[in-house]
Amino acid sequence: MDDKGDERFKYVFLSLGASFKGLKYLRRVVVVDGTHLFGKFLGCLLTASCQDANFQIFPIVFAVVDSETDESWTWFMNKLFEIIKDGPELTFVYDRNQPILSL
Repeated sequence: MDDKGDERFKYVFLSLGASFKGLKYLRRVVVVDGTHLFGKFLGCLLTASCQDANFQIFPIVFAVVDSETDESWTWFMNKLFEIIKDGPELTFVYDRNQPILSL
């Protein structure tokens, strides 16, 4: 709840249908990153992307969270693993962000 007593979401997770259907055609290298949002609505945008057969960036999922914390990254990665199944050929690339390192 916010200061006025209205209920607000803390996190939101979004994957487009085309992104979900295209997963089976992508390379098994997932790039995760986050960026801060500025303006009227603050928070962080977390993303996961892969590369297709033409070496083009293919977005998989997006999430908006309150900040880049251990809690928000854990939530994001758990949601991501519901879409992308883990396996020996799956590789993650990230920018050595401290909350990601603690996972």
